[in-house]
Formats: sequence, C-alpha cells, structure tokens
Amino acid sequence: MSAPDLTTTLQACQNPDPTVRTAAEAALASAEQTNLAEFFVALANELATEGKDKHVRQLAGLHFKNLLVAKDDTLQTEKHNKWKAIPPEQRAVIKSTVIGAIRSSVPVARHTAAQACAEIATIELPYKEWPEFLNTLMENVTGASVEDGIKISSLECLGFTCERIAFTLALAGDTPEISPEITDLMLTTIIDGIRADRPDPIRYAAAKALGNSLSFTRKNMEAENERDMIMKTICDATQSLDASVRTAAYECLVQIAFQYYDKLTNYMQTLFQLTFNTIRSDEESVALQSIEFWSTLAEEEMELMDTFFRCWWLSYKEKKKKKKKKKEK
Repeated sequence: MSAPDLTTTLQACQNPDPTVRTAAEAALASAEQTNLAEFFVALANELATEGKDKHVRQLAGLHFKNLLVAKDDTLQTEKHNKWKAIPPEQRAVIKSTVIGAIRSSVPVARHTAAQACAEIATIELPYKEWPEFLNTLMENVTGASVEDGIKISSLECLGFTCERIAFTLALAGDTPEISPEITDLMLTTIIDGIRADRPDPIRYAAAKALGNSLSFTRKNMEAENERDMIMKTICDATQSLDASVRTAAYECLVQIAFQYYDKLTNYMQTLFQLTFNTIRSDEESVALQSIEFWSTLAEEEMELMDTFFRCWWLSYKEKKKKKKKKKEK
C-alpha cells in the first residue's frame, strides 16, 4: 500500500459512514495479509513522518501496535511469531523508524511511538535482541540537550515495555526471563529519570515505569546496595511537591510490599514516618496509596501467619500419630 493510499485509508477508518469505514478496514486487513513486512514499514513511516496530520500518525502507530497485541493467548503467540518470521534486516529498518518517532516534535506521535516500540521490545528483549532499544532510550533520558517531552516519551516507553513484559511472562511460561544486564540498564535509566532535580512530569513518568519494572527486578532487590538506592529514590519521590509524583511513588511502595515484603525490615521506621504524615495531611489520592501500603503489608502478614499455623497444625497432628503408634506397640 503506497503512502498516499495508507493515509487516505487510515482517515477513512474514522469515517462515520459504516460503508466507508468497513471498506477501509478491509483494505488494511488485505495489506496485512498480502505482505506483513511491507505493511509494518508503511505504518512505521506514516507514524514517523514529520508534517503529516497528527491524527493519522496516531492511527498508524496504534494500528502498528495492534498488529502485535491480542487478548487471546494463542492469537498473541501467533502475532509474535509472525513478527519473528520477518527477516532481521527488514525488522531492523522498521525498529529504527519507530524508535526514531519517539523524538518527534509532536507529543501524540511520540506517545504512540512509545506504545509501538514497547510491543516490539516485549517480543525481542527476552531473547536479548534489539540492543539499540535500551541504549537509545537511555541516551534520550540522560542526554542534557534532549528536550523534556522526548525524555517523558522515552520513560513512558520503558514503562509500557515493563508492563507488557510482565504480562507476557505471566501469560506464556516458555518466554525467557529478562536478563540481569537488561534490567540493570532499565533501572539505571528509570532512576536517572526520577532524580529530585528532574521536572515533575519526567519524575512522574519515571515513577510509573519503576512501578511496572518491579516484577522482574528481584536480583536488584536482593542486592542491599541496589535495594537501598531504589528505596531511597522512591522515598525521595514521596516528598515531591507534585501530587501525581507522590502518588506514583507510593504505588511503587505498594508493589514492593507485595513482592518484596521480606526486604522491608530495614526501611520500616522511615516508611512509617512517611506514610503516617501522608495519611494525616496529604491529598486524598496520595493518602489512599499510603493506606494501601499498610493494607498490603497486613495481607502479607496474615498470609505468613496462615502458612505458619497450617505447618504447625500438620506437625502437631504428625506428632500425635507417632505417639499413638508408640502406645499401640
């Protein structure tokens, strides 16, 4: 499908006339079936081309993303396999084009490119493919001359990627775990974005990304020095002047309470003071997350107690059986 045809077809997909809309959707489906690789290339170019209508660019990016996403487990695997079947050299061109769109001057194009990149990364990062992905995002976030909007979109991309990888790992048991080298690079980029000297929108995007990454950063949480850095970063973010940043930081603490309960002992005094002050005097949205933190801790405590008593009861019954057998002898 040529560029002018694709632009017209994407616009027609939003036409209120169902006849026009159905014909346009059929044309996109036909392009997908005819040559998937070329269709990905066309959509990537549509998304990345500066000067095109921003709504068309958004539609192209969303359609690109949807070619890789499915709610059904079997269909999701099928879509991923179709992507993997595209020759590496063609995939390289597509990936370069899409990740380049994250640096667009148009916010909606950047945001949509972040979503599309995340879906590709979800497929490739577990297999240690696309090393340029994290390197590019890290350069975007840490680069002194990179504008804030690009930093935000890059952190959003990391957040989307972490969220999708966590979902995929839970869904498909045969997907490899993310390597420590990849999680280290992700965390380094995210922690840089959440620094106290960053503007609040950047810190917010970084805090959301950090929350999404926690499900596969166990190695980092096991190492005391890395865990201290992560906890300090989150605790500092709870003191931001921006309520959305504070809320996102407490959401991270809720995730840590759920996934790393056994690692919190050394931080409880600080966490008590922070959450107590927040519950007493902060905005409702922030205070609710502080309460959720303690609710999560309570649930973990109850689960541990339940496990303990079940083990004790089984042990007690076993001892009674042994005593009974001795008496019978």
